[in-house]
Amino acid sequence: MRTLNHRQLMGFRAVMITGSMTGAGRILHLSQPAVTRLIKDLEQELQLALFTRSGSAVKPTPQALDLFREVERYFDGVERIVETARHLRDRRGGRLRVAAMPTLSSRSLPEAIRRFKAIEPQVDFFIHSDTSHHIIDAVLRNEFDVGFGRVPPERTDIEHLPMPTSSAICLLPRHHHLAKKQSISVSDLQGEPLIALGTSSLLRLQIESALEAGGIRSGATIQTLYSNTVPSYVAAGLGIAVTDIFSVLGADRTNIEIRPFTPQLTFDFSAIYPPGERSPLAIAFARLMRAVVQSDINEIG
Repeated sequence: MRTLNHRQLMGFRAVMITGSMTGAGRILHLSQPAVTRLIKDLEQELQLALFTRSGSAVKPTPQALDLFREVERYFDGVERIVETARHLRDRRGGRLRVAAMPTLSSRSLPEAIRRFKAIEPQVDFFIHSDTSHHIIDAVLRNEFDVGFGRVPPERTDIEHLPMPTSSAICLLPRHHHLAKKQSISVSDLQGEPLIALGTSSLLRLQIESALEAGGIRSGATIQTLYSNTVPSYVAAGLGIAVTDIFSVLGADRTNIEIRPFTPQLTFDFSAIYPPGERSPLAIAFARLMRAVVQSDINEIG
């Protein structure tokens, strides 16, 4: 197999993102036949069928979906090379590649970056949001200078700085009948519509364990992958939720009530470092992030 053609990969990526050859052509400033030729050449080079065609519509094959993940990593790598070259050329203040749980993007992470840039204004940030599992893997592959995610206790192979520990809270629609209570217990969830986190969430596992231990069956559920989207569903009156405090910090709380939850479910996470020598900027940023997290916990607590 010859070295893969960058333009073919660009064409493949554009078709996957836009869903059509015509749409890919628009964003690449190419004609539709030119994009079609790029895809056919790539399929021939890889000896894989990447799309099934029905008229003007195209549908990715399972092989194309798997390949797309690797192609995205390829383009991320190209972007990092370009950024590295720019920093070497400009000799500016440096850069930080940060991976973080989406729940931190509502306020904690932006606030930490704001404070850090007040001290180091020339530092550029590259931010990537993902689940803790993927963050750990990416940081261990040296794709990021620091990651913020939940580290399983058995992962003793990971170098990390623990962040302050908080407790899960319960979010209720403003006029929910349970809002008159000062705190919400797991037994209160019996039969109640629940806004649930994704199945890969450690907090989701903690909540399910508490429900099972109490013999509690919730009502219908709406599952959302990221906790920072939970307040919107609660505010719309679609159910109640047990979530981390960071998800509600940047949210509109006009139609939400916040209550403590029992049993106490701890929510802890860490600044995760890649193997080898740590970036001084990453160390400094992790320490500042720790201070921000503590002040955020104090606000809700």
